[in-house]
Amino acid sequence: MKTKLIAVFFLATCLAVSSCQKDAPTPTPVTPAYPVEGLWIGTFTVDNNPSQAGTYYFSYSVYPDGSILVKTRAADGNNYYSIGQWVLSNSTEFSATITSTNFNGPQVTQSITANFSDSGKMTNGIWTDVKNASQTGKFSVDRVN
Repeated sequence: MKTKLIAVFFLATCLAVSSCQKDAPTPTPVTPAYPVEGLWIGTFTVDNNPSQAGTYYFSYSVYPDGSILVKTRAADGNNYYSIGQWVLSNSTEFSATITSTNFNGPQVTQSITANFSDSGKMTNGIWTDVKNASQTGKFSVDRVN
């Protein structure tokens, strides 16, 4: 009887210990409040060109495949479109190279950089004409969707 009691006690102990094991929780991926992909709208300025003083409409759509579509309204009142590729480095450094699609003249290629924040802002934006480095300006945009 004593042997059966010890065997039952041993079996109950093994069962209790095995049922107390906890599985490690699966960590939930952290998604930024605003990922970089989406529609961004703001303004841009032109440096070193008094005939283009002021602020102008600037927007871009950032796509998950690395492409970007830009729409601007320049000092002449016309809308200009550009397409290109973007990257996000170190989670905050946004950069893209874009080329105009409807400029009346040779295509214009620009480099743009900005500080990305998942709060829905890109700040300290700078654009530079790749072929004419004296053509530069600034921009800031907010995420709208």
